[in-house]
Amino acid sequence: MGMIRIMQAPDALFDDLKAIDLWATNALPLPPLVTNDDYMTVAIEIMNHAHFLIRVGISLTPTELHSEKGVTKRTAIVIGHLVRIHKLYNALRYHTAERQRDICMIFTRLLVETVSKVEYLMKAPRRSFRSFVVASYRPEKEMLEDLVQKSAARRPLPIEKRMVASIRRNLREDRISVKELIANRRWDVDGKNFRQILSDLGHEEGYAYGFGGGSHWVHGDWFDLKSHHLEKVDGGYLPRWQSGIPDPRGVCPATILCLTCLTEFIEWNRSDPDRFVVRVIQRLLEVVRRLDAAHELYLQE
Repeated sequence: MGMIRIMQAPDALFDDLKAIDLWATNALPLPPLVTNDDYMTVAIEIMNHAHFLIRVGISLTPTELHSEKGVTKRTAIVIGHLVRIHKLYNALRYHTAERQRDICMIFTRLLVETVSKVEYLMKAPRRSFRSFVVASYRPEKEMLEDLVQKSAARRPLPIEKRMVASIRRNLREDRISVKELIANRRWDVDGKNFRQILSDLGHEEGYAYGFGGGSHWVHGDWFDLKSHHLEKVDGGYLPRWQSGIPDPRGVCPATILCLTCLTEFIEWNRSDPDRFVVRVIQRLLEVVRRLDAAHELYLQE
């Protein structure tokens, strides 16, 4: 297994990984599950194990030198996405335990977007990483153009001076000239919108189901409001303060998505040559898939 950074000492880490592997082995076949609470008890335990595995997988490095000196910017962009996934999944785990389905659906949509982006980048050529960095500066371009225009008409305010200085400093760090920024017209990675990125990944159908449908919950459109925040009564609507209760239909696909992406990252990073961590991930994935399938049968009864 690759060198570990950030995480606990290797002996304790191995013990924790073996404990997860043993739990996943003993979890199948699944026990009798009768109610949603029965399913969610197993689901939450899966999430706890998955959250730990995501942290471990990100923390593996191919060599001790990488552990001490850090990684290149290209690799850092990929790792940054994985760290974001770890944090989003932790938030999903928390709100699942708090029984807040409406909030869970927001984080699931954010996970779909982040996972898809990093999976695209792991398959993309090096020039795509430059495109990713430059495309990140679209708001800064608009702010810079506005602030320059204002400063031509009057003395800039102190806050405006600080904003310009901050934008220029970040551009220098990323070796982007103001001229290049102003001239840029492509604000998607490689000029591809999200539907095109999913198509390149072979998941074009996921746009409507995962990304587009999930946008309801992120942006708060009418479908979200009537589903989660309003209660229809005779002649009108009232506020709906309580949240719906999560079930495996949200937990299982999000967990499968994250653990599958984690496996791809570890292989891309070549950080688990003995495939010890990957085998534990695969074992847990099998439990998640079985739980998802069992819950689907439960819904059909």
